[in-house]
Amino acid sequence: MRSVYEGILDMLTFFLSLFFTGVSLAAVDSFYPPLNHTTYITNASLGSYGGVFSAPSDQASPPPSEIVYNYCSMPHPHVDTYSLPQPVANHSVSAKLVYLEYLQRHQRRTPYNILPGGENQEYNCDNIHPHLFAAPATGGPPPLQVYAQTYTDPTNPFLTHYVNGSCQYPQLTIGGYLDGFQHGRDLRAVYGAKLGLIPETLHENDKRVWFRSSSSPLTQGSAGGVLRGLWPEYKGPLPLHQQASSVDTVNRGFPCAARDTTLDAIQSSPEWDEYIQVTAQLRDHLADLFDARDSADWLETWDHFADNFQARLCNGYNLPCRLGDESQCVSKEQAFTVFRAGDWMYNYWWRGNANVTEYIQVIEGMFIAEIARKFEAVRERRSDIVYSHNFVHDGDIAPLLGALGIRALRWPGMAANIAFEIWETSAGGFYARVLYSGRAIETIHGTLEWIPLTKLIDILSVYIPEDIFALCG
Repeated sequence: MRSVYEGILDMLTFFLSLFFTGVSLAAVDSFYPPLNHTTYITNASLGSYGGVFSAPSDQASPPPSEIVYNYCSMPHPHVDTYSLPQPVANHSVSAKLVYLEYLQRHQRRTPYNILPGGENQEYNCDNIHPHLFAAPATGGPPPLQVYAQTYTDPTNPFLTHYVNGSCQYPQLTIGGYLDGFQHGRDLRAVYGAKLGLIPETLHENDKRVWFRSSSSPLTQGSAGGVLRGLWPEYKGPLPLHQQASSVDTVNRGFPCAARDTTLDAIQSSPEWDEYIQVTAQLRDHLADLFDARDSADWLETWDHFADNFQARLCNGYNLPCRLGDESQCVSKEQAFTVFRAGDWMYNYWWRGNANVTEYIQVIEGMFIAEIARKFEAVRERRSDIVYSHNFVHDGDIAPLLGALGIRALRWPGMAANIAFEIWETSAGGFYARVLYSGRAIETIHGTLEWIPLTKLIDILSVYIPEDIFALCG
């Protein structure tokens, strides 16, 4: 493990380099902040570290002018910013894209975590209809297409310390759905029109494509928007594959007691103790402001406060105020500190701790194994699939980025995405490029711009458990 003094030295070197080169903070790479020490959290001058934490309530997120960390709608492959792998672009090799494995977090949503003291703003979801119906596979009467309409009964006594409005928590918002539609359109422009990989048309059981989600309505609803953007003229249903929720290899579906014991070990380190100490004052302030003093989940990590603040800002709402006292509100500077603390937390969980290999194995190892088997099938020419799209969660994207060895891991934002491109050369070799939110990922193995497919499989294989039952206990 790195010492505290090494971390401080790195931070000093970083800021001195900015000073002597005349580089402003706005010009730094927003995807790769200095996350190796808690001064990243406590230095208020860092603000959002070049990131974006805002989006309109009922519209798609505006397209960015450049690829920057945007928590509300992470960048993705786009025809205006996409470039071919360098060896292909400079014609040093002749190669064709033959397979795309695409993973993304769901699009933006309402919060999971409602403030214990109650919310001072209503959430309105009347502009999106979560459909809830089942239909026979063949024959039989078609269903009435019912949808969920959330309402609040003013006589419900539990609303006093909850939140009024017409949303479930969490649920996809109209802005999230529209972001998903645009996400699909952009993928079609790059991997369909430009590169000719994604089929222009398809049918219900097309063997060239494979779609998967977790069992969450968030990922299912996101899939509906993205896939409509990909195939705007398609009529009829499409299968969205899911594993049974109790044994799912994504979203922590399968049981594994070692997850908790490993996390306990991770959060018992001197580095974690320092993290808790440097954020104690702000945590105490927010706990008093929102009556979270007796809610352990709100105090043990920054997950809950960050989730609540992010969901507000990403859907056109204001930061929260104390219920009944609009003079006591969260400031933008406090929110940015919470978000930086969340970045540090994710980097420590999935990159910086001594137990990271085992933690990735018990959380995401089985899904990583599935991905590696797909790559082997492509390499051995045993696969009919050319395009596989997985709709998952930040808790799936983060450990996979950790397994790839990302140089610095910020909290993967809404629709954060990983594109595994597999290219076949004219000589018959297979090479891979890995894009994270639209750009080649920078890792401890170098930038994954053009590497032999076997090397990518080797990188991932470290995180595939030999015996998951023995590991999970």
